[in-house]
Amino acid sequence: MAQQKEIDKIRNVPCAFVIFGATGDLSRKKIFPSLFQLHKNNLLPQNFKILAAARSRHTTDDFLEIIKESIENIDESLWQPFSKLVEYLPADIGENKNLGEISNALDDFEEKIKACPQRILYMSVSPTLYENAFENLGRNKLNLGCQKHNCKARIVTEKPFGLNFVSAQKLNTKLSEYFEEEQIYRIDHFLGKETVQNIFALRFANEIFEPLWNNKYVDHVQITGSEYIGVDKRGETYDQSGALRDFVQNHLLQLLTMVTMEEPKNFNRESIRERKIEILNSLKKMSEEEVIKNTVRGQYEGYTNEEKVDAKSQTETFAALKLFIENERWRGVPFYLRTGKKMVGKVTSIIFFFKETRHEIFKNFWQQPLPNHITIQIDPTEGVGIRLVAKKPGLAASLEPVDMEFCYKTSFTEPNPTAYERLLMDVIIGDQTLFLGKIGASWNFIDPIREVWDKGKPKLASYKQGTWGPHEADKLIEGDGRKWLAPFLTICKI
Repeated sequence: MAQQKEIDKIRNVPCAFVIFGATGDLSRKKIFPSLFQLHKNNLLPQNFKILAAARSRHTTDDFLEIIKESIENIDESLWQPFSKLVEYLPADIGENKNLGEISNALDDFEEKIKACPQRILYMSVSPTLYENAFENLGRNKLNLGCQKHNCKARIVTEKPFGLNFVSAQKLNTKLSEYFEEEQIYRIDHFLGKETVQNIFALRFANEIFEPLWNNKYVDHVQITGSEYIGVDKRGETYDQSGALRDFVQNHLLQLLTMVTMEEPKNFNRESIRERKIEILNSLKKMSEEEVIKNTVRGQYEGYTNEEKVDAKSQTETFAALKLFIENERWRGVPFYLRTGKKMVGKVTSIIFFFKETRHEIFKNFWQQPLPNHITIQIDPTEGVGIRLVAKKPGLAASLEPVDMEFCYKTSFTEPNPTAYERLLMDVIIGDQTLFLGKIGASWNFIDPIREVWDKGKPKLASYKQGTWGPHEADKLIEGDGRKWLAPFLTICKI
């Protein structure tokens, strides 16, 4: 019943969805396929308009052919009505060109439906254009939304939001000149994943887990976010950011806060954000010596041959960190984070390893360490796995690991929307719970690391494509007597 109410709420909200940078990778691979899937499942508003804007000169029909190629398994009977929702307009938000045409198209849509639609402005452009883009939206009064009923526009921004704390604060200031906080949706698609949201249920709705979720019982935590693709057509943009800014600063640190925070007072944006900030502010800042000792930066072989990448680039495509949270719950527990491109596969997981106690009854049979661990897997399949130890059948008293798992695909019959589908619906109805607040706290931890890396320390390691990254990352964790676990080989192999 509650779910139906949310669907009815979406269906009854007239909406004009403007996508700037509509010909880019993000728009073609994520936003439009998600909008089409929502249309397919009857989850878009009854009065809905998509205005696609980019610098390229296309007709609407030409643009639709480009988009169509990016959507898998298209049903023509569904594509035709969806295509009628889309209009393409050449415009350059960074240079303030033709934004007036977008305003006119929005006014025409309002006149057609005789209603005041919720305007959504999606910034699917390079974050380097954000400052000019925000200003140009303000100049053209696109930030004000529908004037007839004071229905303020909503703006969606992508990552990375800035390149350091100073630039992020500057962007926040510029954005706040034209948009109030209730209008701003800073998206991190990882937070739209069902499993990420289920972290709260795992921890706070199951009494068997929360009492163990602390430094008394947890030995260490591994967080992995790997990709099998390279930089694709993002070479120029990626070369300015690198893995530390592009992935660690937002995705991995957000996952870290989700699994380590104290219980929020309520399931709303303010309460959750307050708990996240507490964790980010508790991260132990690293000295230069600690950065050299506890971090690894790497680059996959062939990166400098990628399109629009500097031939002498020292930008990292891989990053690994060992960090600590200086609070009562987690003091002394090492957290190992790693991310990289052109690795073995696409996998995102969080693994909690628990401390071992060698009980007297099994002291003669403990041939090798068999630590219990819990895997929260987000990609490639969503689920939770628990590693236990059991006696192997037979006369000998030998122990072996066994796995228990819960997989979304096999446990529920309800459709599981993708992260972007879920977040786009939340923008339409105005739910900011799964979106980020003002960006800043994470940069306070990342900036000191970046400063040392920019000095060339530690040395940029090289790694072969299709591996788990450079050997230096193995040494980082093995020096503590631990090993990386290959996450996607463990659970939900369906």
